[in-house]
Amino acid sequence: MEGLDLDAFLLSASFVFFLAGGIGGVANNRNPRVANLVSHAGSFLGGIFGIVAAMRVLLLQKTTVLSVWHLVPDVVLTFRVDMLSAFFLFIIFVLAVAVSVYSIGYVTKYYQRKNVGLLGAGLNVFLLSMVAVVTVDNGFSFLLVWELMSLASFFLVMLEHEKSEVRKAGFVYMVMTHFGTMFIVLAFFTLFLFAGNFQFGAFESVGPRLSVGLKSFVFLMAFIGFGTKAGMIPLHIWLPRAHPAAPSHVSALMSAVMIKTAIYGLLRVSYDFLGGGPAWWGAIVLGIGMVSAIIGVLYGLVENDMKRFLAYSSAENMGIIFMGVGTSLLFNAYHHPVPGALALTAALYHVLNHAIFKGLLFMGAGAVLYATHIKNINQLGGLIRRMPWTAGLFLIGGMALSALPPLNGFVSEWATFQSLLHLAFDVENPGWKLIGSLAAAALGLTGAFVAGAVVKHFGIAFLAMPRTSQAEHAREVPLSMRMGMVILALGTMLLGIWPGLVVRVTEGIVRRYFDAEVTGNAMFYIPFVERPGEGLSLGVVLIAFSVLLLLSLVLLRVWVGKSNNHVDETWNCGAPLQPSMEYTGTSYSYPVLMIFKWLYHSRRQVDVRSEHTYFPKHIRHWLQIHSVIESKLYRPLVQLAVFLSRRIRTIQSGNLQSYLAYMIATLILFLLWFGR
Repeated sequence: MEGLDLDAFLLSASFVFFLAGGIGGVANNRNPRVANLVSHAGSFLGGIFGIVAAMRVLLLQKTTVLSVWHLVPDVVLTFRVDMLSAFFLFIIFVLAVAVSVYSIGYVTKYYQRKNVGLLGAGLNVFLLSMVAVVTVDNGFSFLLVWELMSLASFFLVMLEHEKSEVRKAGFVYMVMTHFGTMFIVLAFFTLFLFAGNFQFGAFESVGPRLSVGLKSFVFLMAFIGFGTKAGMIPLHIWLPRAHPAAPSHVSALMSAVMIKTAIYGLLRVSYDFLGGGPAWWGAIVLGIGMVSAIIGVLYGLVENDMKRFLAYSSAENMGIIFMGVGTSLLFNAYHHPVPGALALTAALYHVLNHAIFKGLLFMGAGAVLYATHIKNINQLGGLIRRMPWTAGLFLIGGMALSALPPLNGFVSEWATFQSLLHLAFDVENPGWKLIGSLAAAALGLTGAFVAGAVVKHFGIAFLAMPRTSQAEHAREVPLSMRMGMVILALGTMLLGIWPGLVVRVTEGIVRRYFDAEVTGNAMFYIPFVERPGEGLSLGVVLIAFSVLLLLSLVLLRVWVGKSNNHVDETWNCGAPLQPSMEYTGTSYSYPVLMIFKWLYHSRRQVDVRSEHTYFPKHIRHWLQIHSVIESKLYRPLVQLAVFLSRRIRTIQSGNLQSYLAYMIATLILFLLWFGR
């Protein structure tokens, strides 16, 4: 390593601690308690040093380069941390700290069942690979560490490989991640053919000079490749399978951090390598974002598995981020720097916010699973009395997910909404005005469905009466798990009340692409006023809201007086309350399922057992939901692939002369091609 300054030293220390945590976990794998502490202490310290390094780059607006080795001229391992890299590094390191604290308690459930040392080592390798993805400065190195990240996450997903559903989830995840990688390879090798080497600097030099057709080809390949990792619909099918199968602390990292590396890759290719493009690039990203947001939340709303709901919610939130990125690309094409800067700021802000509250929610779901061994909310209930810390922290995460003020999800979704209104009012083209209006309406509709989904999962799981003995005897999770969740819960509050913190660290990134400054007040810009930059101060809004709330309470007390309500048990015609009388998750979301039944491809059956005609003794309701995307798109593709594979297999005749003929024919074709 050459010429270490303070920032390079901090980054190197982070790498060293991740490596030490991985090696320490393997070295102590026969003692699970020691392996647990050593591996997660390494990831914790690596995260702490990394946070400092990333914040220094963001606040000082500088670039740090750490050169490790040069194998050959085109294969160089150099870590380069600019503003964009530092922003995503900060997210990775914050989640590394919170997950490390949480994991110390969570992995105790695997004592005597799994190799905790290898699990801790895998976690450190996974973190290190994600750090490498957003810092390497070479296309070939990027592809290598991208594959390392995919493999590390695959093995973590497959921890409980003895379960058939876990093996199926791992298989689908591996197929889809390599499907996406194929398109990323096409994009990078196309740039390599014109740049002459794999250095990102060479890509940045040659990309803007390519023809519009070649630039569009590279963009589309990158969008499909990175979109697959992001879980955009319809390339999302690995998401609701892998997240429930993985350990909950791994699910938190995959959903909160790993899928965000796709946003990093898309921004790097779209803006840095290609220098922006025509307006239809933004339209495609915005359109896919709208589809992912709406369909993702509709699928999540009818789910009763907490982790599958959160997985679909990740697809929905990635859709919101894509909406912001797409809008910024549209404004970039039309040379509107201020609204474009606002749209990109909103997208980056939501990248950070989603990482914070989704990590918190997956940890909360993991805490419920740790205490009850149940993920289905229909088998839970009453947990708020038995797990008050988990219930409160999960509620905070759910409120942030629902974009309720004053938590962080509200600010970034509001900024996204404002940028869509700017698209509707500031662009002269009537077509884009219509698209902006529809996108703003879609974002509002998505928020309503998300709020309903959060009410369903929190209410059914934590309120009312326990439905099973596991829920009845649940106890609060260990202190380390609660502290890990507290770290992220504080983040949701801080980033919601003080958005200027985020805008200050993103302004360097945004200014590089749009040459425009966005202040904290830009979150409240009014797009249809005549004076540009007109806005409201966030502090004034919060103070006014607090004053109005206080005055409302005072007026109610003066006019109505002290409440005379008496709280008692719910009246049930004299019969004792039973858990079977409670709403279930299925009954809660059934109206939505009926309205959008074309999307769910559901099958319903009711079995009634009765001794008399009008007095049923037992009623069993059976409802099965199939994704229409999987049944109408993926199943025919799989059947076609199997059919073609069987046909192609006929060339495997076992005849040596036939194989030699294939080789000679291939050689002749190559000679003719290169000779031409």
